[in-house]
Amino acid sequence: MANEVVMDIVNGFQMKMDMEMYGSTNVTMGTMYDWMECFSAIKSMSAMLNPEQDVYDSNGYTTNKHWVSGPNHVFKNILDAMFKGAYMDMYDSFFLMEMDAVPIKSNWLDQFEMEAHEVHDNNQAVRGSQYLGDKWDLFEHQMPVYLVDHINGNAIYNLKHPWTRYLYDTFTMVGDASMMEEMAFDVAFAMITMAAMSGDPMYSTNWTGDNMTYNTHTMLVGNYANTLLNTSYEFGTYIRHGSGKNLFENLDDDDVTLGVAYFDHQGHFMETVPTHHPFKKILGITYFDQPNSTQTIVAPDGNVTMMMQTAMYGPYYHLCEIAKLVDTEWFALTDNYHIVKAPVSVLMDESSEMKKPVLPYVLKDSKYCGERPNCKASMEQAEDLFSINLNYHHDKYEVLYKTADARMFCDAWDAATEGKSWGNCSLAFGPTADDYIAWKISDPKYNIADEFTPKDKTRYGWRAWTSLWNPAPVDDRMCDTTLYGVKDGLDPVWYHCTLASLPICLAS
Repeated sequence: MANEVVMDIVNGFQMKMDMEMYGSTNVTMGTMYDWMECFSAIKSMSAMLNPEQDVYDSNGYTTNKHWVSGPNHVFKNILDAMFKGAYMDMYDSFFLMEMDAVPIKSNWLDQFEMEAHEVHDNNQAVRGSQYLGDKWDLFEHQMPVYLVDHINGNAIYNLKHPWTRYLYDTFTMVGDASMMEEMAFDVAFAMITMAAMSGDPMYSTNWTGDNMTYNTHTMLVGNYANTLLNTSYEFGTYIRHGSGKNLFENLDDDDVTLGVAYFDHQGHFMETVPTHHPFKKILGITYFDQPNSTQTIVAPDGNVTMMMQTAMYGPYYHLCEIAKLVDTEWFALTDNYHIVKAPVSVLMDESSEMKKPVLPYVLKDSKYCGERPNCKASMEQAEDLFSINLNYHHDKYEVLYKTADARMFCDAWDAATEGKSWGNCSLAFGPTADDYIAWKISDPKYNIADEFTPKDKTRYGWRAWTSLWNPAPVDDRMCDTTLYGVKDGLDPVWYHCTLASLPICLAS
């Protein structure tokens, strides 16, 4: 933005775009839109990347050493142009706005203008949003602070601030290509800044800023990246960084029941029922003597009917007993060692005629699954029962079950396990989500692509309906199949620490 408040759009492409193709777009054919009047000019530039440079692998460094080469080179070319190229001394600041940064409120340009002035007036170098989604929930405590707290690249950059220039010079330093090739530019900016602020001699000698120089106080943009959200989510910013493909509808409250396994009287589940969630019907089945009861619990989004009754089967049969009892079209599962992770929604894909729930999964050969023996055992059981190969693991408490289908599945599961017993270890588990999905895959009547919208949990932030709070009782059968981690034998605390960020784990 120039001093006289002139705004230009600079449209940057990674590779050299065929200008005949570019010339066929409305912008270059002379078609005018109202929003164009907000800008004095629309310019295009190309980063001129070769195929080796034009790389972005969202799986990250573990699969590709040069995973961010493409975006980094594009950003470098933008700053090259701003600091010493075609646009040198033309602008005081600029806002980097990627294709998935979408304006969602009116007057977003006015907000940009206001914040760009504040960036200059308050001597700020970079101003933008930290990650506001849920992708990191399970492992945030294991991540470096500079990654957790970094400002996403969709931000305002003050070209007149010496720290912005220092970040650019350091990140693109000739002879040190490793940072450019292996670390995303926005993460690198955070790492350099936080190291300088903490007194790291490698960077601190050039630091003259304060705790507002690298600034997260923005209303312009909110970084949700690969977080799955419902369309009714109220964004607090003018621009949402996150693809529209990650927005889903809410399942109607009347269509779903939450089936809770009560192993004992412990846990904090009941304390979290009067919160923001879609489960207006909750059915608890107890594995101890308890009178049947029904109570109404007042909650912010409407009253919750809580029913309790004694289970007729063992805990291993939780999925199928709930399927036989509920009267709603869908149901979900949890137990009394979990809490409702409010605010939460049941996300449904309604882009086609058939409503499809989001289906979280992890890859069979992922590090996540490899570190959890129960993941391997669950998939092996499903493959054995229904004679198919599974590539993905599904958590029983993260799948939305269609009641009519689940009842048919349970009949099929009973038939497939005839002659086998959970009690004598010929079955590692009772009915699982992997069993349910394997049954659907094995039945020609079903097409998983028509039934669910699958999402990889390691790539997308998906907010589970419930979260483990205390370790559940350990399976005390002496089975040959390993269900627990070997780090500390059968230590239940360690085992469950591998599944979730429990308070007991973090405290120890």
